[in-house]
Amino acid sequence: MPGKVPKTYCSDRCRKAGQRARARAEAAQGNPGHLGKRTTEFSEDDAPRPKRTVVKPEIRRWQGRRILNRVSGITACRACGRSVLDPDTGVIVGRTSRGYVVTLGVARCGRIWFCSQCSAAIRTGRTEELKTAALRWLAAGGTLIAVVLTARHNRTHRLAGLSDALWGAPLLDAKGSPVLDSSGKPRRAPGAYQRMLTDPAFYGRPEALNTWKRKDGSTGTSVRPAVPGIRHRIGYAGMVRASEVTRSRENGWHPHMNCLLFVGATLNGTPAKGIVSEHFVPTDSALEEWEDWLRALWSRTLRAADPKIEPTKKCAKPGCKCGGKGHGVMVKVIRSADDVALIEYLTKVQDGKGAGASVLEDLDAAGGAAMETVRADNKRGRGRNSMVPFQILYRLWDLEAEGLDEDEAEGYGTALQLRDWWAEYEQAMSGRRAIEWTRGLRRHVGLDGDDSEERDKEFVYEQAAREPLTGGVVMSTTAYSTVVKNLAEPEVEEVVTAEVYDSVDDLVYGLGGLAGHVRPLTAQEIADIQEHMAARMLAQREERARQARIEQYEIERPHVVRARQQLAGLLAQLAANRSARP
Repeated sequence: MPGKVPKTYCSDRCRKAGQRARARAEAAQGNPGHLGKRTTEFSEDDAPRPKRTVVKPEIRRWQGRRILNRVSGITACRACGRSVLDPDTGVIVGRTSRGYVVTLGVARCGRIWFCSQCSAAIRTGRTEELKTAALRWLAAGGTLIAVVLTARHNRTHRLAGLSDALWGAPLLDAKGSPVLDSSGKPRRAPGAYQRMLTDPAFYGRPEALNTWKRKDGSTGTSVRPAVPGIRHRIGYAGMVRASEVTRSRENGWHPHMNCLLFVGATLNGTPAKGIVSEHFVPTDSALEEWEDWLRALWSRTLRAADPKIEPTKKCAKPGCKCGGKGHGVMVKVIRSADDVALIEYLTKVQDGKGAGASVLEDLDAAGGAAMETVRADNKRGRGRNSMVPFQILYRLWDLEAEGLDEDEAEGYGTALQLRDWWAEYEQAMSGRRAIEWTRGLRRHVGLDGDDSEERDKEFVYEQAAREPLTGGVVMSTTAYSTVVKNLAEPEVEEVVTAEVYDSVDDLVYGLGGLAGHVRPLTAQEIADIQEHMAARMLAQREERARQARIEQYEIERPHVVRARQQLAGLLAQLAANRSARP
């Protein structure tokens, strides 16, 4: 801005951060860069680049989200981290008492499948949920079973087909339109996972009353006794399913499930609606019966969907972790080493006493099971020939934003292939739940909450505002847009981490922004603005819930009207019959 007097940098670190940001802005003006065939904000010069150094996980996730903004076909993902929630308030970049930086006041997509930054926040919250549930179950005397379920696949299989076989697909009529149930919701054809939960051999059969008409007009009745299923013998109370996808150069897409089963409970009623009356240790024979049934059903169900994806039933590889049973189903039983000690630790941990060896073993088991089940965002492919989906984004960043050669970048594939793979991934996984608890399980372990996308977004926003901030800056929408356009969010965070808040204005000015659009804040000012933001977000959430109720009402209204008309007709017919009687 003409006439602006540059400020004196408060430290050499701050000066270098400003120089890096200005250099990035100058490069953007001289060379617009390309991502695929379209011009983008990624700006790189033609100078040779040094070999890539190790990137911090938080920076890597930011890189993945910035690429997602450009390549995603989902509107919310394209706006994640870029759109300002409240232009009147602006964007806060604050430093917590623990020394890390959070950004408040920007929209987040909350898409666990697609956004590397939102996924990390959601999975952190979901992991704590599951860890708490697992510890409570072990302390009560229950047993956990970690299960991995996979299908055979190769490079010719499309991800959508594999996903439909595992998790089901919408039912379509002859014209390709969704088939609706009586409440107006789309019906789904069950996949292998749904059949696993409803198979009569596992679930058993409840007591039933049968009635029929005899020829003489009288009514006959009989009672079919209840038939216990395998779930009764292992004490099944529910499970948590976390779905994952990887991709390998040799075999293509690999969707699979990590499940954590809660067993060893005597239920009064069904898992969904019943009450746990006591816990017991399932016998080895019952667990073997369940595992044999699961392997047979899993293989049979996938074979029915496509014989080519039926998993192996045997394995001759020496020392293989499957134990020779095949690779479609893997099972690990987890029990508490000492229930009493674990209960005492969980209820008296505030007294400062350390955990004993048995408790540490339980904590490790529960935490490890929760991490393995839920934290797919922390996983990486094996070597350079296998990738998790976020590595597709990271490699795109390496190739397009960093300008690395293909043999230097993480993962495998050309930029065009990566774009095609990501588009296929988005199409196949949109609308599917990544993490799902069976009905009733949260009640059995004393937890509230649900698996909704709304709750996922709460995890995203709550993590950013979980701790009080000791200081920071507030940027106008214009200033934040300048930072985003020049990919300078990490530089701003670096300056805020160093607590040189006045220098953020210099940095924004060096990027071509306007003076006076960045203001340092005290801890009290930040607290006041956070309270204002929280109130606005609560109001927006309530409005979204209200709109959802209106939409649901509009869906159900025709069915309610039709039911009322049918009832009115029946009542009219009943009245006519009565009036016709002598």
